Amino acid sequence: MSHEPLPVLITGASSGIGRAAVEYLAARDFQVYAGARDRGALEELSQIPNVTALRLDVTRPQEILAARQAIEAKGTGLFGLVNNAGITEAGPLMDVETDALRAQFEVNLFGVHAVTRTFFPLLHQSQGRIVMISSDSGFFATPFVGPYCASKFALEGYSDSLRRELTRHGVRVILIEPGCIATAIWDKARRNIDPEKYARSLFGKEALAVGRQALAKGQSAGLPPRAVAESIHLALTLAKPKLRYIVAKNSLEYKLLKILPGSYVDRLVHKKIDRALSLEKAG
Repeated sequence: MSHEPLPVLITGASSGIGRAAVEYLAARDFQVYAGARDRGALEELSQIPNVTALRLDVTRPQEILAARQAIEAKGTGLFGLVNNAGITEAGPLMDVETDALRAQFEVNLFGVHAVTRTFFPLLHQSQGRIVMISSDSGFFATPFVGPYCASKFALEGYSDSLRRELTRHGVRVILIEPGCIATAIWDKARRNIDPEKYARSLFGKEALAVGRQALAKGQSAGLPPRAVAESIHLALTLAKPKLRYIVAKNSLEYKLLKILPGSYVDRLVHKKIDRALSLEKAG
């Protein structure tokens, strides 16, 4: 790759994986455009060397266009786009309001599409790269996180189609599939584990038990966000990057889940639910 500073836009840069990617790439002399919604986060990001902070809500077309105009005004062009912005809607699917499901897709899929379309001309000009931050939930659908899983499955399909369309035109598309990562998302998840929320739900006991076990695992055993940032760096700099990078301690287990019969995986999931319920009773 060229030794010139590579200009890269990262969405959802205020915290977690996005913030780690900003810091990791900026420290390696990338010209990083960090998109975020929060004013305080924008001020913090703007203090990092090699970083230009941009107000960017991926659900607001005017902000997406303004971000592109700001980058064009800088005259750097754009080599990389890291579609990281995302939200998580959780709960039993039969309890999830349709509007909540729409909101999930508005950010995790439609926002990705809006940003990618807007910046594609710059990426095409540079023969650059699009890095999609997916999840293990993009190939392994866990119960009680259905909206999020559905959006990430959709992102995987979107990304595969996009890659097969763009590769012939010189733009690479790479998927990053993080597993359990220790970020502030687990603090947000804690607020959703509310017995009152599921008081009248047919699925309340299972959802609460599984949620508490996932929270405990995420806070104690998650990889640091830097591990994802390292894979993003590879995706942007290797001459021939992989199509997908699984970032997890148990990557072999995930690879097996992709090829095992669905009925077998279902039994494994049901056993984990039973184990979570047993731990709830024991606690």
